[in-house]
Order: sequence, then structure tokens, then C-alpha cells
Amino acid sequence: MSNTAHVQNNRIMYIDLLRILSIVAVIVLHITASLLTRTNDFTTTSWWVSNVFNSICRFAVPVFFMISGAMILRIEVKSYKGFYKKRILPLIIPLLTWSLIYGYYKEYYILKSQMSAYEFILDFGRKLVTDGNYVHLWFLYAIIAIYMTVPLIGKLVRSCSEKDLRYFLILWFIVSILYRLVSDIFLRLTDQHLYVPSMNIPFFMGNLGYFVLGYYLFNVELRPIIKHTLFNLGILSFFLTPILTYVVSSYGGVLDEMFYGNYSITSFLMAVGVFLFFKEKDTMISRKTNYKVKKVIGSVSTASFSIYLIHLLVDTMVSRDVAINATFLETTLSLLFNIVAIFSISYIVVKVFNLNRWVTHILFGGRG
Repeated sequence: MSNTAHVQNNRIMYIDLLRILSIVAVIVLHITASLLTRTNDFTTTSWWVSNVFNSICRFAVPVFFMISGAMILRIEVKSYKGFYKKRILPLIIPLLTWSLIYGYYKEYYILKSQMSAYEFILDFGRKLVTDGNYVHLWFLYAIIAIYMTVPLIGKLVRSCSEKDLRYFLILWFIVSILYRLVSDIFLRLTDQHLYVPSMNIPFFMGNLGYFVLGYYLFNVELRPIIKHTLFNLGILSFFLTPILTYVVSSYGGVLDEMFYGNYSITSFLMAVGVFLFFKEKDTMISRKTNYKVKKVIGSVSTASFSIYLIHLLVDTMVSRDVAINATFLETTLSLLFNIVAIFSISYIVVKVFNLNRWVTHILFGGRG
């Protein structure tokens, strides 16, 4: 296996760019979700603009898992205690902190609850265990769970040949992506669930596949024909996702997220296409980017995890709702304003908090 990533001061340019692009895409997903779920009229201009914005950003979460896998699976874990202290504790602390912040904000500022402090603590504890405090914190539960497997999965992956990894990924694709696609189509056509017992293979299900896929694509140089095929299918998926979402939503009469999910065939192909594109362009981008710009890219990339944690709080304070009957220009400008405002404010707030080491640890697990 080979890796041609351009490393500058212990930073990998295309990984940094993927982080930045993905966190912006996540912000877009959350901004556009409001209008998409407020109406079942799929012919309005505002719905279509939101649908297109949302659709083309569906690569974000899979790419985040792929980046994590690419970076952490190459590390040899010599001490379980050391690994938990360095990698998992910095995730658990912000999970607790932000669950409390969002839980309090939602209960007393959004819902205007009269719940007592004792009742809030009991409710918070229950929601903390069941991932019920706020919508985007699920990612921390998922990444913590995967990180707990790294001391074993990492050894397994690094001992595998390229052929072994390819076998795992093909089987994961069949079980988690292809089977899900067939099941979703079957459900919508027959109103019945399709269950094939032989497809229920836990090791080949879930986000672990994206984790290993990131490691594989980071380290393996694909044959040109395979690379170009995957890249072109990724481009095609960017165009197909909003159209297919319109078709299935119109068929059911309500927003159908069949092609929005992390395991949809289009989300998978978009994520692979985006990852391969930035990897391919890494050397060229690094060569043409000056030192100051690289520093800014590194700074924003480092803050991406923290931005993810704080951005929905900023969203509730600064974003502007798009009217259902808004024009193309009104919808687009409103969405762009929200994206720029939420991203910029989140980044600035994160950097201000980073001025204090203890605040950084409590809020962001020591990340900046």
C-alpha cells in the first residue's frame, strides 16, 4: 500500500481541506433541514433550493468518519490506558459538557419549561444515556463507540493486505449500502419490510465501514479506471440526489430521506468522490498555496470538531428562517447569509475560548 499525501509541518493538506468542507456542509444540512421539514409542497422554489443545498452536502458525515479512520487506524496503540486518556476521554468530556449546555438551553429557552433543578438533572441523565439531549450530538456517541474498537480493529486493519481490506469493504458495501437500497425500494413499492437473515452481519454494518474505507483510500493508490469510475459516479450522485429525493417525496407525499441517509448509495458515492478528488489534487494544491494560507487552513481544520459542537447553538441565535414562498434569490441569499454567519461566529468563538486552556479542555476536549 502506498500513500502520496503531502505533509507540511505534520499537517496533511487535503485532510485539512476535507475537514473544512465537511463542517461547512454539516452547517448547510442543519440550516436547510428547517424548510425541508416545514412543508410538503415540493414544487416551491424555496423547497427546491433547500433540497439542492441539502442533497449536495450529504457527503459530510461519511467523510468525517473516513477522515477519522484514515488518521487514527494508522496509529499503533501501545497502551489501552494511554489510548483512552488521549483519544476517548477528550470526546467524553465535551459530550458531557455540551449535552448539559444544549439540554439546559433546549429545556429552559426553547421549550420554556418550568422543570425544577432536580427534575432537570434526572431528565438530563436519562437523555445523556439514550442520546436524547440534542440532535447533532449523536456523532460523539458514534465516534466514541468506534474509537473503543480501535486498539483491536487497528491491529487487524494494519495486518491485512490490500486484498483483505478490499474484501471487507466490498462485503460492507453489499450489507450496509446495497442491501439497504434494495430494502428501501422494496418498502416503498410494497409497503412491506424486506428482511434477509444472511444480510444481518454486524461486523459489516454501520459507520465502521466508512472508518476502514477512509484508511483504505488514504493508503491505497487505486487503479486509474477504478478511481475515475468512482469519481464520475460521485459527480453523477451530486446531480441525482435532489432529483431522486423529489421523486420519492412526491410519491409518498412527505419528505422522504431515502437518498439523504449516510448509507444511501448516493451519499456513499459522493463521499468517495470528494475524498478521491482532494487526495488527487493534494500535491497541486499544496504547491500553489502559500504559507500564510496554509496556516489559516490548518487553524480552521483544527477547529472543525469544536465548530461542530457549538454551531447549532449559534444557529438558534443568528440564523434567519426562509419563508416557504420565498423566491430563488431570497432563499439563496438567506441560506448563504446563515452559512457564513454561523461558520464565522462559531470559528471566532472557538478561538476566543481556546485562549484559556481549561475552557478548551472542558468544552472541546483540548482541541482548538
